[in-house]
Amino acid sequence: MTLEEMEAVLLAHEIAELNQDIDATMATVVPDPHYELSALGWIIDGQQAVREMYRRILPVDHRDVAAEKRIHAMCDNTLLREAVMSFNTLEGNRVSGLYLVVLAFDPAHKKISGERMYMDPLFAQMMSEQLGADFGDVPGVSRTADRLPIIAKHDAYDWAAEQGLSIEHESNPDAKRPSQSTV
Repeated sequence: MTLEEMEAVLLAHEIAELNQDIDATMATVVPDPHYELSALGWIIDGQQAVREMYRRILPVDHRDVAAEKRIHAMCDNTLLREAVMSFNTLEGNRVSGLYLVVLAFDPAHKKISGERMYMDPLFAQMMSEQLGADFGDVPGVSRTADRLPIIAKHDAYDWAAEQGLSIEHESNPDAKRPSQSTV
């Protein structure tokens, strides 16, 4: 999708969110979406789980949520949006936090296929409060730690090698070190 096409879908999505219209929000999402809220440790899969997430986070009238875009960047069918988010805490204080969302788009459906959201501690706290302590009980919601693979070797070792460079640190299993003799 082009930047303009992705931004048009995102704008429709954000209008629906700001109108707190869950049906309109879900109309901008593919039939089987995949969301990740990394700071909270949640992976959310499927229409029903994503709908429940929006049902919990969209009623934010008491929060007076406002955002301002800092960066939009793109690659194939992906849009990155970083923004400053200001909102009221439950105690009534006005604070600002940051988020970065990686939005994936399905070019056939012309809809959002998923989001990976990264948040600072203030925004993460608000999201956690909105989602509630029982969010993990929602069908389709799982813990990130239970789903991600364990990485055995940093990919920079192979990347460096492809560029004719090497990483000589002792943690590199492929590093060539001079043999040490004992005297």
